[in-house]
Amino acid sequence: MSDITVTGNKAQFNEDVVFLKEVDIRGDLVLGNLTRLDVGKLDITGDLNIDNLLVRKNLDVLGESDFTGITTNRSGTIFGLAGIYTGNGLLETTLLTDLGSPAVTVINEGTAGSGIDFPNPVDVPGFRVAGRPSNAVFGTTNEDNPVGVAFIPSTNTKIDAKGNPFEEPYGHLNISGKYVSFTGVTTTSFQRVGIGVTNPVRDIIEGTSTKFYEISSGVDPETGEEETEKVRYPVKIDRSKIKLDIDGSVHVGGGHSIGIGTTRPTQSFHTIYNIRIDNEIFDSRNLPGDPGNFLSKDANGITWVSFEPNFTEGVFLMEENVYVPAGSQFTPGNIGAGQSFQILNFVERNSLGVGTDTTLVTARDPNSATGLATIFTSDLWGFVGGGNNAPIYRMSNVGIKNPDPSVELDVTGSLHVTNNVDFDNNLNVDGNTVLQQDLDVQESGNVRFNNSAEATSFNNAPVIMSGGLGIAKRLFVEGEVDFNSSLDVAGVSLFRNDVSLSADNRTFKVRDASLVDKFTIFSNTGNTNIQGTLDIIGITSVKTDTQSTDIETGALIVKGGVGIGSSVYIGGHVKLLTNLRIDGNLDVDGHTDLDDVITSGVSTFTNTVDLDGAVKDINDDVGFSNAVGVCKTDYRLSSVGTGVSWRPSGVQTKRTIWVSKNGCDSNSGLLEGDAKATIGGAAAIAVETDTIKVRPGIYIENNPIGLRTDVTVTGEDLRLVIIQAGNPNKDIFHVRRGCLIENLNFGGTNVGVDHTGSACVAFPPPTGADSAVSGYTAPGPATEGPSGRWRSPYVRNCTNFMTSSIGMKIDGDNATASTIGADLKSMVCDSFTQYNENGIGVSLTNDAYAQLVSIFTINTDIAIYASSGAQCDLTNSNSSFGNFGLVAVGLGSTLFTGIATNVNPAGLEIVSNSPDTDTIVCSDVFDANDNPRRPFDGQALFFQINLDNYPDTTGTGRITAPLERLSEVNILPGVDVSGYSAVDPPSILIRDVDGTTTPKGPQSIIAEATANVSAAGTIESVTVVAQGRNYLPTQNLVVDIEGNTGLATAVTEPIFFTVESATPPTNAGLTTVTFNEFIPYEVFNNDPFSLQRISRILTSSHSFEYVGTGTDINIATPLQGAIPIKANEVVASGGAQIPFTSTDQKGNFDIGEGIQIDQTTSTVRGRDFARAIQAEVTPLILALR
Repeated sequence: MSDITVTGNKAQFNEDVVFLKEVDIRGDLVLGNLTRLDVGKLDITGDLNIDNLLVRKNLDVLGESDFTGITTNRSGTIFGLAGIYTGNGLLETTLLTDLGSPAVTVINEGTAGSGIDFPNPVDVPGFRVAGRPSNAVFGTTNEDNPVGVAFIPSTNTKIDAKGNPFEEPYGHLNISGKYVSFTGVTTTSFQRVGIGVTNPVRDIIEGTSTKFYEISSGVDPETGEEETEKVRYPVKIDRSKIKLDIDGSVHVGGGHSIGIGTTRPTQSFHTIYNIRIDNEIFDSRNLPGDPGNFLSKDANGITWVSFEPNFTEGVFLMEENVYVPAGSQFTPGNIGAGQSFQILNFVERNSLGVGTDTTLVTARDPNSATGLATIFTSDLWGFVGGGNNAPIYRMSNVGIKNPDPSVELDVTGSLHVTNNVDFDNNLNVDGNTVLQQDLDVQESGNVRFNNSAEATSFNNAPVIMSGGLGIAKRLFVEGEVDFNSSLDVAGVSLFRNDVSLSADNRTFKVRDASLVDKFTIFSNTGNTNIQGTLDIIGITSVKTDTQSTDIETGALIVKGGVGIGSSVYIGGHVKLLTNLRIDGNLDVDGHTDLDDVITSGVSTFTNTVDLDGAVKDINDDVGFSNAVGVCKTDYRLSSVGTGVSWRPSGVQTKRTIWVSKNGCDSNSGLLEGDAKATIGGAAAIAVETDTIKVRPGIYIENNPIGLRTDVTVTGEDLRLVIIQAGNPNKDIFHVRRGCLIENLNFGGTNVGVDHTGSACVAFPPPTGADSAVSGYTAPGPATEGPSGRWRSPYVRNCTNFMTSSIGMKIDGDNATASTIGADLKSMVCDSFTQYNENGIGVSLTNDAYAQLVSIFTINTDIAIYASSGAQCDLTNSNSSFGNFGLVAVGLGSTLFTGIATNVNPAGLEIVSNSPDTDTIVCSDVFDANDNPRRPFDGQALFFQINLDNYPDTTGTGRITAPLERLSEVNILPGVDVSGYSAVDPPSILIRDVDGTTTPKGPQSIIAEATANVSAAGTIESVTVVAQGRNYLPTQNLVVDIEGNTGLATAVTEPIFFTVESATPPTNAGLTTVTFNEFIPYEVFNNDPFSLQRISRILTSSHSFEYVGTGTDINIATPLQGAIPIKANEVVASGGAQIPFTSTDQKGNFDIGEGIQIDQTTSTVRGRDFARAIQAEVTPLILALR
């Protein structure tokens, strides 16, 4: 095949590219910050500019080269003419420079690390050490002792094209990496070297070490503690050579300089970075200075100086208008002259509750200026102890609105106390006393009123009680008692004299405890009304001759029956308006009109019997009552052997409990004619395998209604049986294992009644405000029961109309199991329509699970919601209107834990799990009960890697949250994003707020985004082109649009690795886990992880209609201008997953988020589709130019 040349448009590869033959690049090869070039052989004749270069074999550099960091693990490696030699543990290895003479010998000093040995006096032009202050070290380095070295040889004079001479430096090697380790250095020329001094006058000058020891420097006069100062150890140097080990100091003399961060220092010491000093600064006199001194320049250089006593620029302090130091209650008299101060030391002390001076200013030494003033502050209150609750006190009188208190607490005005007041002595009150609560006088005290004036009326008496008066024991009254109202005596009243009622239109009454009149005598008429039995021993005569014309007239009127033990003689007519019972024969020759007939024998009627009243059975029961609590509406006469008796209709069964609108909760419920009135009443007696049958009607229930295991509630018809909540913000049913709810309508026509927080069906929660209040009221959670097998509660053929409610609330925390494998925490459903505006169709949380068939949601806030590890399988369902369709969020709680291991299943040791692998060997994979467990599909994890193991990271320590990638970029509301060009859209950079563009995690890839600009020049949205990977969770990302970071925000999502399969675990929890994704970085031994269940909704053939148009059906239709939001159909975040196939209102078919078939435009698009096409077409493009 002939050569292939790609010209014209720029080629972009979004996946790995493998070239099987040599690649000849005639132009520039540009590698980004995060790009890795891994080649077996690379020959470059031009310039090479690479930020990070990893060379596994030899690196030959023939021209001038700049390196920002070099490390090597290979012995005997030589870099260029500058003579940098590195090796591992070489002993007495002599290197030759280009001058052909011995220059440097590499010495291995054992534990002290490798060093540098100069056998002869050395002259090193441009020799510089760049490291942290004063601890630059040749030899082995570490995190606490980084080092960088720059070798700058002398310059070479050359002539330019115009014949002008110029100085050009020789080829040089710059090394300024963070951690660079050298075991040998050679140079090309010589100069003097100073150890401990910067101006050596001989070939070798001795100096001092970087190590210190401490000596005593006296006692601090303020604290009384012994002070110490650090003194450097001396350095012993053999004058035949210079030896720099890990404890040595490096100094530069001979007019040369030290540069940190720069290879062109302009002064003796030049740094472009910050300087941090953790210890003393010594001046030109080698003095560290005293507290309060400052650095000043004099003829000798920088010197520590202090203020003179009368220095005019000092700060003077006054104590009560007198310069400090001044006399005080502690130091009387005038002491010293006024001083100026540089340090003000504030000290708070306890006043012990005395004195009024809260501030005292003193000088450290009243007779001599020290620059230190101590300002003592104290409160007017003394205190005991410390902390927020320490008690305070005052040792003098305290006045409130009273400048001259005469007692310990003298208050002018009101005193308000919210708790008890305890007086150990007398309470003297000069004015009126108002008590808002009880006055409780203990048994040992008496209450005496000494005003002896006579009471003439209620409002003119020495003691006036506006309310009642309760007296537990005897009341003694020596004067007269005048009652202007009733006298209510509960006990026996004994009157030892006459009782006279002298008043017009008054009554004398005897009442029972309920204040019902039982005996009344009227003062004007003398009429007497007796409500009880009247027993008369003698003859009773009724003297009036008033005739009786009905039951309300006559000389003697008796409301009830009359029992007469002997003969009755009636001088007038007898008229019977009710029953006539005759135990003997009744012989009536004429017509007889009887309202009721009661016979004790057999009665035979040979003609029509017309009954205008009720028929009583052998129990004297008429078989009907509409009285409250009786509920007899459908009773029928039945023969019971000894006669007939009224009985409820229906056939009694052992497993069915009836509920009807004619029922009563006091009924048995076992017959339809003896039905319960509420489902809660029926559920209270329903046991396992019972069925509660509900007749048509609207039932307002006292919810939540608890059901026992395996209880069924079945309505007669979906549209006819309506359940309404008596408690609108609580669940309707709490179901357990094996329960069935079917053919019910929740809410009926009560649209608009808010049911926030309530659910039609839910698991029973533990004891609390949300527990069941009717039916089976035992608290949750639901369990698998003694069978050890879980059977899901089932909802079938129901409709939910309750506004803002939840159709099925499946909370895994309210369904537990003690048997491994029985903790399914699941419900199932078939045909459950959710027309609950602004509510949730099905909510799954806390590792719950559900199988849902034919769920139809209309105008819900969220159709199906899964979070905290909950999962469901959704089939043949629909989401219409509303805010969101399917929403899944995050992962669940930790199910298993484990660590990556360095021992594979064959028992062979491995150092780490290689990068770009999808298989990790894991150990100690156990659940919370220390049972070895096998990871499964549906779980996810992130490895808590140690960033110290990765040289390409900037962080340190183990991560505790997953690494992240870019999820989306959102334009901030209200910002001005106009003024751009659709032809040349603005560049967008995703970066850290500190300016870093590269993610700070290992093997990271930068995220990329592009702006979508309208024809009018406004950024309408931002598309994430590449999500990037491995941003640290602590990174603060910003969206930089042409330098402006205030226009949009970056939203990231965690990166989890999901389990594809795993081998069975050993008893030690050893298993090999295969993931669905490749892990791009190495996983090291003992890297821990936690396996959590993914929140996931798996659905196929799902229909979305106008999702995103809102929860009010009256304005959510296209006719009213509502516009659906495609992005709201499926929303997964935080590691959650929603694998789906769906069809929208246009008939467009989606296979997940990666492939969309647009039937309107007859096109196929999507991220996954584009990748597949690109993977197929790219080789053809390359082949066909």
